[in-house]
Amino acid sequence: MNRRTTPISRRSCLLGTLAGLGLGMDPAKADESIDAIKAKARKAGMEPFDESETEHYRGVGDAPERFRKEALAICEAVAADYRKHFESKGFELTWPKDKLTVVILLGPKSYAMFEGGFVDEAIGGHFDLDANRLVMFDFRGTGANPRAPVAEQDNTLALVHETVHQLTFNTGVLDRKADVPLCVSEGLATYGETWRPRHKGDIGAVNLRRGRGLELGRRAGVGWIPLATLLADDKLLNEEKTQQVAYAESWMFVHKMLKDPARLPKFRAYLAALREKSDPARRVEVARDHLGDLERLDKEIRTVR
Repeated sequence: MNRRTTPISRRSCLLGTLAGLGLGMDPAKADESIDAIKAKARKAGMEPFDESETEHYRGVGDAPERFRKEALAICEAVAADYRKHFESKGFELTWPKDKLTVVILLGPKSYAMFEGGFVDEAIGGHFDLDANRLVMFDFRGTGANPRAPVAEQDNTLALVHETVHQLTFNTGVLDRKADVPLCVSEGLATYGETWRPRHKGDIGAVNLRRGRGLELGRRAGVGWIPLATLLADDKLLNEEKTQQVAYAESWMFVHKMLKDPARLPKFRAYLAALREKSDPARRVEVARDHLGDLERLDKEIRTVR
């Protein structure tokens, strides 16, 4: 899930290997960002907030030091594999000059306090587009629903999804200030969320979990959503009735674009166009200009499994 600080609802659900990316952190700017986070926490009555750092990330929050370090280690590992994967697809990645910020919270209660009451058991965090920071929490921590079984993999899945969001918007694949269809940003995040530690899952693997969304949608009476409609209407990924199908199709769309050698150059050109054009009214037109016949593409996407 990625969302803006202003009310735009957007929902969902190794160390040192990135050397040579040209990362040059500005300590003053990073300190200012961390100070703002700590000030927000104090206002919510959440002292103390402690810090942890790795080569490319800075974590801050009320979670225990061990959990903070584990979370940042996952971020670093995902970033390393993300770089290799997307460069192998022909993307020219750039890297931010400052360390990326991750707010790492103790549990659902802390998340609700930090976000001023914004909490949902179905989400494990979000990427804040305006503040450019990832906010996550321990599913098992204070405030967890005792009737909802959670495990370590739930934390990992949520963190990987949001880490991919943060990476796509900070390495030149997407632009935080541009109008990006939600199915594109969420499609990229669900494409990457198949990563697992210890090589148990790779970026770009078949996402069976998302694919099942089509069947769940059919049971709810929701059929296939045409790609042009999905590109134009972000609400389809937010509304409970259409959410499962919309997320499934978003993953299938991006998976098709990145895995099909004939489609990949067009997809790179399309994402480049999104970085330049920010008119929501032209979303479908821009897609047709770079991806071709959307109805034909729609039929091809249906074969992704």
